[in-house]
Amino acid sequence: MLELKHAIKQHNLFKSALLISRCYKDDLDIAQPLTQMEQLINQCAKAVGDTQDKFAAFERLRNYFYHQLAFSGDSKNFFAARYNLLDEVLEYRTGIPVTLAIVFCQIGNAIGLKMQGVNFPGHFLVRFQVSDSKVLFIDPLNGDCLSWQHLEKSYFSVLGEQAESEMPLEVLEPTGCEETVLRLLQNLKASFINEQKYHFALSTIDILLSLCPDDPFEIRDRGFLLHQLDCPKVAAADYEFFIQRCPKDPSTDILRAQIQKLRERIVTQH
Repeated sequence: MLELKHAIKQHNLFKSALLISRCYKDDLDIAQPLTQMEQLINQCAKAVGDTQDKFAAFERLRNYFYHQLAFSGDSKNFFAARYNLLDEVLEYRTGIPVTLAIVFCQIGNAIGLKMQGVNFPGHFLVRFQVSDSKVLFIDPLNGDCLSWQHLEKSYFSVLGEQAESEMPLEVLEPTGCEETVLRLLQNLKASFINEQKYHFALSTIDILLSLCPDDPFEIRDRGFLLHQLDCPKVAAADYEFFIQRCPKDPSTDILRAQIQKLRERIVTQH
């Protein structure tokens, strides 16, 4: 965990994502995917060639990355946990928006393009700074350039009634290393829960809580997992912590009912 925190502090997003993969694979040597990345950078640099035109260089990179190297998402199994693990994304060239964005930006920046991730609601994006006055937003699943109208539609479709009357420009600002790592971990947690791999999901929450201690929502989710793993006493304690911290959250009534059932089970077990 100390190595992950150090990588985040150094703003080394690519290494941070690899260290997350290693949390689930004791035998993972991150030197191998680091070498794979160096090879990809060299391939892409040759494909882009020597040009001072940043937009032309980006277009060549985008074509090579998505068409020649065939990086993409998996429409049939979009939420698979393995697509959150960067070593497997490099190996099989399939990922989710955040992991594909990490790879794409790592290559782009290495060859002199200013590319950054954007923690956009519902769908992680890539931001390419063409010039001081021009910015492009890219869907990292397929490389499509997104219009302002498309971004607005996506924003309001995710936030619905919670959204402001206009899409704030802040949601399109570049995302820092730690925020991207947190989004990756939250995606990974959701994938493990979806696959009913509750012990892996618990491990993911442990990592999240090491980065954001006492986050009530992570503790609530830990309570849910402990509930599934038949640990009623600690599950009830986590639910109670969440209710104390977030008494107005819509889920509190449901959690109170769950606590009562868990207490009845504890009494029965004794």
